Amino acid sequence: MKSIRLRSPAKINLFLRVLGKRTDGYHEIETLFQEIDLADFIILKRTDGPKSIEVFGAPGLETSDNIVFKSLRWLENLCGQCFNIHIELHKEVPVAAGLGGGSSNAAAVILGVKELFDLDWLDIDAIRSMTAAIGADVPFFLHGGSAIGEGVGEKLTRIFLDEPEEIVLVNPGFPVSTAKIFGEISKTLTGQMRPGILQGLYGESRDARTFLHNDLQPVAERLHPGISEALEALRMVGIVNPLMSGSGPTVFGFLDKDTSEFQRMSFPEPWKVIVTRPAKKGITID
Repeated sequence: MKSIRLRSPAKINLFLRVLGKRTDGYHEIETLFQEIDLADFIILKRTDGPKSIEVFGAPGLETSDNIVFKSLRWLENLCGQCFNIHIELHKEVPVAAGLGGGSSNAAAVILGVKELFDLDWLDIDAIRSMTAAIGADVPFFLHGGSAIGEGVGEKLTRIFLDEPEEIVLVNPGFPVSTAKIFGEISKTLTGQMRPGILQGLYGESRDARTFLHNDLQPVAERLHPGISEALEALRMVGIVNPLMSGSGPTVFGFLDKDTSEFQRMSFPEPWKVIVTRPAKKGITID
């Protein structure tokens, strides 16, 4: 096999709660991941030359600092061999948007290289939690569907939800630094680790609408007023309890069949509005 094409999906966080800061500097969280059918596409090609990347839709990502290269280097260290490939990345998921696009791309590279180089001995289930060293959301994208994430998000429990038919995403068109958001929320922590509540909530309900919460949202709204504007725009078209995904700035809401006003509303530039659906496919090979 000389090349492989992969579909690399995005996610939203239906629930995100920060429990405290760990001694290693990371934050303990509990979150509810939901895969959606918005996706990037990646083509991996075996080459005889050095590793390279070509990005369509976000050329600023064509650097050796790209998380997909970090993922590739991590896999090379794990396997003890070099994987010379050209990565062709077609971006549809907004960048630095709280949708996990980079982490999904990193996970797709791991799965793609496994297939491309016939690494049948590589057990993805066994290494999944280890991939949090690449990015906290990477283990989820090696999982897909709906899952509770604990620890830094790498301890995953597969769950089943009663999901909405459609979800509307509004990305207000600016990037947000996850590190800065967590840095600000650290100032509000008491030093005591809070107990988790998400597993208990899931024991009481399977309705995705009952979970909507994000501890990072007030901090992100304070630093980026455009997030508040996007949330209010969704409320104005009748969407109940819109929420920010991850560390933002993308916000989302469940689109009911009777939310006809949404179809007639025009959103300002450079906002990006996407109607998507919950998904359970994970990363797939086309």
